[in-house]
Amino acid sequence: MIWVGILGAKGYFGEELSKLIAGHQSAQVSTMLDLQEFNESGCGFSRGNGKSAGYLKMMNAINRADIIFNGFSGTVAEDIYSKALSNGKKIIDVGDKQHIDGSAYPGSVFGLSELYKDKMKDASIAANPSSYCTGAMLGLAPLAAGNLIDINTAVIESKSGISCLRCGDKLECAGITADDGSKIYKMESRDYAEEVKKQMLALFGKDALSSYTSYIIPGIKGIITSITAEPGTGFGGNDISEIYRDFYKFNPLIKIGGADTINGARNGFDKYFCSISASTDADTGKITVTTILDDVVRGSASQAVQTMNLMYGIEGIVGL
Repeated sequence: MIWVGILGAKGYFGEELSKLIAGHQSAQVSTMLDLQEFNESGCGFSRGNGKSAGYLKMMNAINRADIIFNGFSGTVAEDIYSKALSNGKKIIDVGDKQHIDGSAYPGSVFGLSELYKDKMKDASIAANPSSYCTGAMLGLAPLAAGNLIDINTAVIESKSGISCLRCGDKLECAGITADDGSKIYKMESRDYAEEVKKQMLALFGKDALSSYTSYIIPGIKGIITSITAEPGTGFGGNDISEIYRDFYKFNPLIKIGGADTINGARNGFDKYFCSISASTDADTGKITVTTILDDVVRGSASQAVQTMNLMYGIEGIVGL
């Protein structure tokens, strides 16, 4: 049995993660500690009174767990990593902070299992990707791997509901409305663009990303990401959907469908897989890819559970 400590995991994500672990046949939650509980116990984890209530609770959580899902940031996170890793524990960083400033712990494996599966089995620490990066990278990866697009012409646009918002996200009215008349908001997406650029460079040596825009649409659930680009030197007019099926043939949580099945946008919500459609415009020749996923489940919580499974040599789909 794998004993799991969930520390500082917040909101919808923390709730969904605890549900998934509770139903996992090879893992169980040993302890949970949120930010409010930690603060009420007294701070100074290791930089003040080493025997404070906060310190004792955190050490108890670390000692009782084999792997820790950590949502804390700053000096608290540093102390957790130092004490956990020195005691042979594994860690998955599920905090927002790493997406904002790239502060993932040195040596972390990026926790996108479809693209980093081979590295996870030997990893002690992994950094869970943002939901936005998950949708964008799963759509971009087959294109970049085969030089199927000119990456300098890629335009990425994500649309999501309010459950994707982080504390401190900046929004401005986009001046357009949804079908139900509600206002659509443009979100500052520089952090997510940098996250995608970093992974494109690490995986494929592609140091470019033309445009990334994200919108918040109140009332919808999940994330819909569209990618449009000019064809590259590696594209010979092949069936683009078949290219995706071949690329993800060993990944059961990726579903490839036609544009007619994915345009409804809710085929992937409340499920553990990412749905992808890809097509070529007969008039312009441009390649268009659409990915849809539930931001809390497939984009975050189940992604973290897949990573845990692979770190312990378990099939990624177990528990999902």
